[in-house]
Amino acid sequence: MKNLQSRFSKMGILIPEILLPENVEMEKWAVVACDQFSSEKEYWRETARIVGDSPSTLNLILPECYLDDGDKQLRVEKINRTMQEYLHKKVFRKLKPGFILVDRSTPRVQSRQGMIIAVDLEHYSFEADTHSLIRPTEGTVLERLPPRMEIRRNAPLDIPHILLLINDNEKSIIEEAFNHRDSFETVYNFELMQDGGKIRGELISDHIYLEKICSAFEKLSKKNDILFAVGDGNHSLATAKEIWNNLKKEGAPDNHPARYALVEIGNIFNEGIIFEPIHRVLFNVDSEDFFSNLKIEADWEIILRDSEKDMQKAIMSDSDDHRIGFINDGQWGYISLREPETKLTYEVLQRFLDSYLEKNSSVTIDYIHGEHAVFELGGKRGTLGLYLTAIKKAEFFQMIIDCGSLPRKTFSIGEAQEKRYYIESRKITFD
Repeated sequence: MKNLQSRFSKMGILIPEILLPENVEMEKWAVVACDQFSSEKEYWRETARIVGDSPSTLNLILPECYLDDGDKQLRVEKINRTMQEYLHKKVFRKLKPGFILVDRSTPRVQSRQGMIIAVDLEHYSFEADTHSLIRPTEGTVLERLPPRMEIRRNAPLDIPHILLLINDNEKSIIEEAFNHRDSFETVYNFELMQDGGKIRGELISDHIYLEKICSAFEKLSKKNDILFAVGDGNHSLATAKEIWNNLKKEGAPDNHPARYALVEIGNIFNEGIIFEPIHRVLFNVDSEDFFSNLKIEADWEIILRDSEKDMQKAIMSDSDDHRIGFINDGQWGYISLREPETKLTYEVLQRFLDSYLEKNSSVTIDYIHGEHAVFELGGKRGTLGLYLTAIKKAEFFQMIIDCGSLPRKTFSIGEAQEKRYYIESRKITFD
């Protein structure tokens, strides 16, 4: 195993010892990623009602909808205490060193296949011009890291919702492992709460099959400048990197467990991975002022439409201009801009939004997964919903190579309830 681990390490991969809960209700244990439903506290209140007093990852995370409530520090302290309590009460069992093969179904996809591994943060950088093996796909907002760092700084556990993508058109790693899934041990199989679908995991701990996976990764790494691209959880991975950098400065040894982060990897060519747009909603905004400033900034045209469907049809049609749909107080339409030198509509829009928000401190923004939420929020007085389309999967890796990090919140894999649920964990402190 030592030689195999050495081969994996050259590609920034660690065979982890994963922790799973035992003798708990898994349907109550697993909750969706903390950055989802960030403007919908009702979702998280219902999650809390479902969980009740049962052991749950809800008690180990800080949903972002509560970040501005004024009790953040108390919540962080409680999270760290609960992690220690769960470890002390032996809520977890440690699996044999290995990877977990994950099969996730959702209301929209029958099967999304993935694999839980650990990655070496020494092979990752969130700098915009990085040439690391593990690369960010969007700009990192440094202001978003401190609340996450507060939790991880004293946390004994790494509980991830990070998804990394590989560019494996031969389907030689994850999909190939699924051809042998009957020979692996099933470690969980249950329904996810709140319309999350169903999830099943098999542990791959057999040395012979792990060696087969290693050889496939070695072949893949020779074909690609990027081995892993962050598909989801960019700021969580950046947080782990910053904590590791701080530990190194304090003299942490190279074999410190926090050098590694637990992640799920997925193949961009897997049929279950669907790129979704991330919409924007502005709150406390004067839409007339917003559109007036937009026209001053650039040669924009505002075009009204009769309905939601007409707006969607217009922005999804092939055209030479950049199109962004909008929903505002019962009005539907789209914004059109011709800027051929810029490839991404997201870049064009985000550039203006950053400038506008800087000048209008009373206006706030949220990044929304799922069209239903942006339609509902955008229909309220004083809000403006901005509706975007998804980027193309086939162009994704080349776009990262050519352009570096994309504008933040450019894409999402699945809608909100399709995001990773917290299930697996790993110790990031010495025993």
